[in-house]
Amino acid sequence: MKLFLLFMLPLLALTACQRAPETPPATLPKTAVTLLHFFPGQIGRGLPDVTHSFDAQSTHFELKSVLLDHDALKTSIQGSVKGGHPPDLYSNWAGARTAVLVPDLEPLDDLWQQAGLDERFPPELVSQASDYQGHKYMLPVAQYGVTFFYNKALFTQHHLTPPRTWEEFLAVCATLKANGVTPIALGAKDRWPAQFWFDLLLLRTAPYTFRQHLMQGQTRYDDPQVKAVFALWASLIDKGYFNANPQELGWYQGANEMVFKGSAAMTLMGSWNIDYFSSKSHGWVLGQDYDVFAFPQISGDVPRVALGSVDGLVLPKKAINKEGAKEVLRYLADQAQQQAFTRHSGALAPSSQVARSAYNHAQQRLFDDFGRSVHFAFAYDLSTPHAVAELGLNAFAEFLALPKAYPSILNRLAREAAAYFQTNPAH
Repeated sequence: MKLFLLFMLPLLALTACQRAPETPPATLPKTAVTLLHFFPGQIGRGLPDVTHSFDAQSTHFELKSVLLDHDALKTSIQGSVKGGHPPDLYSNWAGARTAVLVPDLEPLDDLWQQAGLDERFPPELVSQASDYQGHKYMLPVAQYGVTFFYNKALFTQHHLTPPRTWEEFLAVCATLKANGVTPIALGAKDRWPAQFWFDLLLLRTAPYTFRQHLMQGQTRYDDPQVKAVFALWASLIDKGYFNANPQELGWYQGANEMVFKGSAAMTLMGSWNIDYFSSKSHGWVLGQDYDVFAFPQISGDVPRVALGSVDGLVLPKKAINKEGAKEVLRYLADQAQQQAFTRHSGALAPSSQVARSAYNHAQQRLFDDFGRSVHFAFAYDLSTPHAVAELGLNAFAEFLALPKAYPSILNRLAREAAAYFQTNPAH
């Protein structure tokens, strides 16, 4: 009997252990990856979906994003990336505004190579948006184009179709003006909307390399080709094709509202503008109430160049959670996330893996325009150093108030820009 008990006791103990409830392992809290961004509208509303999907698949990190308005970010980012506790990721505009931050950013070369990102993005876009001083610093997440938005009812009423050539464009403007409709609404109170007219008039009349040289200080603003652009621009103003005093009107609820109410027929703006007309407060249907068309050709011998901007994410060198930040960047480089980020917006996914069929009507128009263009150029204030861009934006505002004074305005701008580039030859 004793022998039997000695044999059974270990078995009973083992059975008891097997039946005892197991204590679940403790779940470690995830480490936050902080993102400070300026993404409004449709892009901003798409960010929560991308955030939730990242959090669901990541075992160690969770994405925490905070929205700043454009002006707040512009003024805070340079000081923040130099400070002791910057966010782990920052949104920014590709081009000159990222180039100036490079000394305080973490290179992404290792991530780029490991994830094979050169195979996911077009070479020219990578060169312009991601490459700075021989290293990768930005992951592109949204690409916008500058295009005309127009009131379809007005065009239909006056038997007009979207113009493809400059001659057709002038004829459309003349017909609208003769029928009491302001052809073009321009809200340049914030200065930067006027730059699109300078950019596209220049890109449609001078080679792409000429504009590059102008942005880099190798060509002067008093060059005859630049003055010819302002002469052409001034002729449109003189004919009354723009609203009066555009430098006193806002672009968002000013120029856009003129088009919405029918007092103006069209406005030139970035494709983010789709969010204004399709918002709940306006309720316009794209392709039915309003539509878009590309800036017409002017000189047939000048190769076509698309204009716009690229938004992306950069990693501050002093960020605390670099490992988590790179995991977020790797995730957002994926085709599905690139597509999700821009779904139902006016932006295209920078990824070349996203097909045309994935886009809405307006996005497909942009896709086609980019495909017809030999280059993609960043808008003026993203293509030239910030100090020179400020001089230029001020000159555009002065020109809108005094269009006939453009020769003296450009002569002064040429002197001021040349002085900057002489003092800062690295640019």
